[in-house]
Amino acid sequence: MIAQNQSVIAQVNGNESYVEGSADAPIEPGRGVVWYEDADGEKQVKLAGADANTKRVAREQRNPPRSLGGTGDSPLDDAYAAGDNLETVGFRRHDRARLRHDGNIGTPGNFEDAEVGWDANGYITSSPTTAIGRGIRVIDRDSGDDFVVVEFY
Repeated sequence: MIAQNQSVIAQVNGNESYVEGSADAPIEPGRGVVWYEDADGEKQVKLAGADANTKRVAREQRNPPRSLGGTGDSPLDDAYAAGDNLETVGFRRHDRARLRHDGNIGTPGNFEDAEVGWDANGYITSSPTTAIGRGIRVIDRDSGDDFVVVEFY
C-alpha cells in the first residue's frame, strides 16, 4: 500500500497492468481512460466516457519533468498534454485508487459507500451510467483537487 497522497494507486492486490500511449487530449492523473490503436497501429489514450466499463486510469508520471515545481509538489498535479506519452494503470477487483471526482462532493457522504463510475469527462461520479466500484472515502488535499478513494468491482 502506498501511504502518501502522491500517487493514483492506493492499494493493489496483485500486479497492476501498465499501458502507455499517446494522449489524444490534455489528461490529468486520476481520470478514467481507455486506449485504442489508431490507423497506424499506434496506441492512443482518451478519456473514458459515461458508459465506459473501464478500470484503467491515467497515473502520475513515474519520472516527472524537472519543471514540476518545488519540493512538496505532487506528481498528481502534473497533467499530460495532448501528444505526450501517457502512463495508465489498470486495476482489478478489490484494488483501490485515488481518482479525480466530478466536483459534486459538497454533500456529506456523497461518495462514501456510493456506487461510482465515470462521467462524460473521465471524472468519477456518484451518479454513474455504469458502476465500476464504490466510494470509500474523500481525501482532502491542502493544495490542488480533492480525490475520492474507490474500490473497484
